[in-house]
Amino acid sequence: MGKIEIIDNFYSPLDKFNRTVRVYLPDSYEDHPDRHYPVIYMTDGQNVFEHPRSAIKETWHVNETLDAMAADGSLQREWLVCAIDHEIDRFGEYTPWPFPAASVFDPRGRKFLNNLTEFFIPWMDSHYRTLKGPENTAFIGSSLGGLMALFCGRERPDVIGRIGAVSPSVMWSDFRCFEHWNTKYDTWTKIYLDMGSDEKITVQDIYMDYASIVNDFYWHLRRLGYAAHEVLLYIDEGGFHSEVCWAKRFPIIVSRLLNDD
Repeated sequence: MGKIEIIDNFYSPLDKFNRTVRVYLPDSYEDHPDRHYPVIYMTDGQNVFEHPRSAIKETWHVNETLDAMAADGSLQREWLVCAIDHEIDRFGEYTPWPFPAASVFDPRGRKFLNNLTEFFIPWMDSHYRTLKGPENTAFIGSSLGGLMALFCGRERPDVIGRIGAVSPSVMWSDFRCFEHWNTKYDTWTKIYLDMGSDEKITVQDIYMDYASIVNDFYWHLRRLGYAAHEVLLYIDEGGFHSEVCWAKRFPIIVSRLLNDD
């Protein structure tokens, strides 16, 4: 089984407080000291791994899935995972822009992006044997975390090449994500989008129909010129907005986002 290292006192000058970072290392990491690995960065780190110190019972089970896929040969390359716990105000941290309908949230998404590129990624590169570059760097998140994956990947395509937007809240901030992605960048990019067919929720009196809007965003990217191999859409029939569904879909996410034909 892969190993999970938990760092409780990760400090960055932008936060001015300690937060928890959880790092998954595949079995082969210690057995092959000369091997370097691509890295997945994930939001909501406390819900990512099957581990006694995870925050909820039904996590994404990312470590178990990656172990199983490496063992059965369905994973082309083994990946490290850096799962970053969110701060107390999750909505603010994962909101890139102001949202008039939810003015209670202080948008700090850009600060998270700066944390990611200035502190989290350099820290991983200095403490673990990583491969750098967009093709070797993935960002996966769900809901507002999925919105952040799209935001960070759009802002820093020189760093993040593989974007896993799982049930992304692309309707947030009055559909600002559609404006943010208004052209096709001429850089190597692979985008995975998904949603559940029954994924409709209400947050702070805001109704969000993921099934229709994520499909609209997929075709928005296609109209910008992204080819079918650059942006991928998966619809989970009967799926809803929950870690249970995201865990079930994670093998599909891995196969479509991290493997290359």
